[in-house]
Amino acid sequence: MDITTVEQASEAIKKWLDENHHQAQQIKDDASTFHYEIDYPIGSLKRQRVLQPTEFPGLIVLLNGVSIAKEHIESLTKLTQEEREKFYAEMRNDLLFLKNSYDMNMDENGVAKQIQFSYEFYLDGLTKTKLFEGLLLNHRTLIYIVTKFNDRFGLPEMPGGTEGERVAQNA
Repeated sequence: MDITTVEQASEAIKKWLDENHHQAQQIKDDASTFHYEIDYPIGSLKRQRVLQPTEFPGLIVLLNGVSIAKEHIESLTKLTQEEREKFYAEMRNDLLFLKNSYDMNMDENGVAKQIQFSYEFYLDGLTKTKLFEGLLLNHRTLIYIVTKFNDRFGLPEMPGGTEGERVAQNA
């Protein structure tokens, strides 16, 4: 079946998420035709979003992101601007040829506070494979960012959850 409408896309995506046992919660969002928050990986505390922005007809966006841990922000602040830029450049170079995009939210001093990843495609490319390919790519990008920060600055102190859940929540 060809998916040609946003309504068909929403129904297909919800069906595929349910088939794969994801918890998909519909989010009220005036800027989106549909917006789901899902557990990815299945059963984890980590969340991704699947949405169709009303401003861009036919576009499907998969979103994921990570907040930088307080200890890592403190470590970044102690670096010189040149050292910080070199660290960011390493990540940019590593992520350059991936099919998803990222955005680093910086403060006025050039210190990263959050990093958001997105994978976009249009209705004409919507398949179950494409959906889960994008979710996996965003998740792998998250793991890369967390690992990059932890390798450089050490594991941050994280409250609650298992070790794996704590590591996946913040970079």
